[in-house]
Amino acid sequence: MSDSSPPPSDRRSGERHLACFPVALERSDGAQRASVIRDLSESGVLLLVRTTKIELGERVRLQLHIAEDAETYRTAEGRVVRIEEPSAAETGPWLRRVAVQFDEPLTMYATDIAAFRERAERLGLRS
Repeated sequence: MSDSSPPPSDRRSGERHLACFPVALERSDGAQRASVIRDLSESGVLLLVRTTKIELGERVRLQLHIAEDAETYRTAEGRVVRIEEPSAAETGPWLRRVAVQFDEPLTMYATDIAAFRERAERLGLRS
């Protein structure tokens, strides 16, 4: 691996979309925590979470509120591949930045993800 290559946990196979939309994160012990999507692709998601009780490699289940209808969510499962301290701009209630790689790419939600990106851009949430 060259010095310019991102670490394996930071490689993505899909375009990322900056966002701040709700997610219910269920840890392997069944505990649920409120989270928001920081960026999203078909292969994974970066979350801002309100817990420090999460571990690298931990299996999680997510309810992604990415549909236009706020009551509708998309379910995804994956594993935690990176945990970071939030940036100064992301502090407040958020205790960690958590990257989750989905078990299967969310190709079935590609239309929702594209619409999600458009809503985020309209709200000025795209970097």
